[in-house]
Amino acid sequence: MKGYTSVVKTSQAQPPQEDQIDADQAIIDRVLAGDRESFATLIGRYSDPLYRHAVGMTGSPDDAADILQNSFIKAYQHLGEVRGRFDAWVFRIVANGCKDWLKNIRRTHLSYEEDDQPSGYETPEEELDRGELRGDLDEALGALPPSLREAFVMKHVEGRSYEEMAELLETSVGALKMRVHRAREALQKLLEERYL
Repeated sequence: MKGYTSVVKTSQAQPPQEDQIDADQAIIDRVLAGDRESFATLIGRYSDPLYRHAVGMTGSPDDAADILQNSFIKAYQHLGEVRGRFDAWVFRIVANGCKDWLKNIRRTHLSYEEDDQPSGYETPEEELDRGELRGDLDEALGALPPSLREAFVMKHVEGRSYEEMAELLETSVGALKMRVHRAREALQKLLEERYL
């Protein structure tokens, strides 16, 4: 699994199409009928976006991998309880795992691994400034309450639509817009305190 970059919008997350939902249900039916190996197909299909979300919430690739592994174990054990979209159901398991981790750890900052792309900065000083800004932004993100951090990461890091966020988190679009707005305000205030 690959690391995660700071608050840079990655590819737009797309909800699965109807045929994907049907395919997921067919796999679930096979697993419940005793074909345990078929569960690996679901893991392969959803691991990357769930892992990126967990890294965004924890700031730790190792902890994100642990949360993801525990979430898939829990999903397997409760597979018969899936109602509706599997991806939304398993996302809630991972999101709850992240929130539990945040409650237990109380980290003061997040750190994202550098991506493999060239920075585009010409001088070492510009590169240093970029690293310092990233560190300050990660620290400010770490200071947000988990619900605000989650909404901000889903919207501005994962690039999800408010409608998809509402479905995954089982809340209203309006509530999520408010969380993202509050997260932006809090980040702006924290960064202004640092730079002004």
